[in-house]
Amino acid sequence: MHKKNVGDGMKKMWLILLGLILVLGIGFGGKMYMDNKKEQKTLDVEKQSVKALKKTFANVAKVKIERVGYNNMTGSYSIVVTMTSKEGESTYFDYGFAKNQEKISDYGIENEEVQKEGITTDKVKVVYSNGLEEEL
Repeated sequence: MHKKNVGDGMKKMWLILLGLILVLGIGFGGKMYMDNKKEQKTLDVEKQSVKALKKTFANVAKVKIERVGYNNMTGSYSIVVTMTSKEGESTYFDYGFAKNQEKISDYGIENEEVQKEGITTDKVKVVYSNGLEEEL
């Protein structure tokens, strides 16, 4: 006769539990990695777009990115910002941007006093959509 050891059942249970924890850990880790990758991609696009914005408008002191949308059909981004001039005046508008471009593609004119065409060579305070701040 073969005796069944009670400890064998406990070992199997622990192995199954360990396997489940491992699978869940990999799943959550993978999701966090993908979320971080997506956030980094968005941050890179926002940074590129602010550099392009500086090549489009003069006297920019601050840019706060309110929202970013992506169009799968065109591969372009729609970015909504509050832009503040060196004189302290602000305007809220949106513009189109394609990744790796030198200038923004199109924008709505909301305040011609703030949205003066030209180039900003000074550093600009940027508040990204995720709340991070930087000078560009």
